[in-house]
Amino acid sequence: MFSLQRFFCRDEKFFDLIEALAQSSSSSVKTLAHFLLHPDDVASVDGIVQKRRKSKELSDEIAHQLCVSFITPFEREDIEALTSSLTKISKTSEKFISQYFLFRDAIQHDDFHRQSELLEKSADLLYDMVKKLRKNPNVEQIKEMNSNLLNYEAESDRIMLIFMQELFNKADTSMVNLLANKNLQELQEKLTERFRDAGNIVFRIVLKYS
Repeated sequence: MFSLQRFFCRDEKFFDLIEALAQSSSSSVKTLAHFLLHPDDVASVDGIVQKRRKSKELSDEIAHQLCVSFITPFEREDIEALTSSLTKISKTSEKFISQYFLFRDAIQHDDFHRQSELLEKSADLLYDMVKKLRKNPNVEQIKEMNSNLLNYEAESDRIMLIFMQELFNKADTSMVNLLANKNLQELQEKLTERFRDAGNIVFRIVLKYS
């Protein structure tokens, strides 16, 4: 197996920064999932905003390092793509929470419970995938992890479609409630797509250097 770390003289600053970014972004989603299960825990909202800021700072630092470093652990466009996809995760989490409070009075607060667990699993799985880039990544292992990430996305989409169908068929569903849920469910779908995109980039990188 080709070792990125050995070939590039164990320069780990990019690995450190990318892992920190993945941890920050994943943590923002896990905080969001916790809030959806416990909507009275307002402190979670501040945590999501802080993690979004931290992700932005790490993204800027990675961009800076790309400008001043001659050697990178993998191709610059791959680093940029992975950085962008990870940053979008925390950005989408922050957007979701702002929209949630905008529509809070028009929804039932348990409408998102079924997907919260999938969000947490996706966050943990993606973070593990990113951490493996530092070591000798096994293609088959990363492929399986990425497949699991795609399965979480598919299951989340299935839950969303069933939920929206049930909501639409309820006689007492108001138009405001329907539109509010549609907006938030689509944002949650976007969040799972962010995980999918990041996972695909990790798999592509591992495949390229295997």
